[in-house]
Amino acid sequence: MEMIDMLKKVPLFSELDGNELKAIASLANSLDIPKKNIVFQEFDLGDSMYVILNGEVKVSTYSADGREVVLALLGVGSFFGELSLLDAEPRSATVTTMIDSKLAHIRRRDLVPLLLEQPAITLKILSETASRLRRTSRVLERISSMDVPHRLYAYLVDHCQRFSQQDNDGLYSTLLPTHQLLADQLSTSRETISRAISQLKKDGILVQGDARGKMRVDVDALEDRLDDF
Repeated sequence: MEMIDMLKKVPLFSELDGNELKAIASLANSLDIPKKNIVFQEFDLGDSMYVILNGEVKVSTYSADGREVVLALLGVGSFFGELSLLDAEPRSATVTTMIDSKLAHIRRRDLVPLLLEQPAITLKILSETASRLRRTSRVLERISSMDVPHRLYAYLVDHCQRFSQQDNDGLYSTLLPTHQLLADQLSTSRETISRAISQLKKDGILVQGDARGKMRVDVDALEDRLDDF
């Protein structure tokens, strides 16, 4: 997949046209990182974003008692760290390569001159960022009153939109945390999560993906269920 095609999948750049994406792609450089190496750590100053050209990474954080919590496993075409291009805030998680990986790397200091030179790109990026923040805010407002299945729906929507890419058929391909990790994050039991996921599979909203364990997720169907809540 070409760099421009991958950048199209990044929500931050979703409103850009071909020439604008080409300008962004020209700023990217390629990094080869061996397996089990840290790309960046939680609380590091964020100054760049990454797109996975080849390989796989783990996104994780640590609980108060020092236990690792895996937030996501990301594969080819996925992206991470994109909001650091705008705010340069500390990283919210640690990213580690699971296998030998090739990453495209775009630095904030390289992007800012382009944004100043082409304000149309800036406006499109800010518009998409505002839209994502509004969606997240709506979910957070409702989630405290949700039952477990709806909390899971909200989690899956947020997870897919933050950490994965949308395929041509509209579904998102993603690697999900274990049922126990999902249960820990959603304050419920593993058995309850397992039942809810089994039901989503029966309903055709979660479909088994490739042999590496990816799931294909119908985010539109999940959002419809959240809207009906």
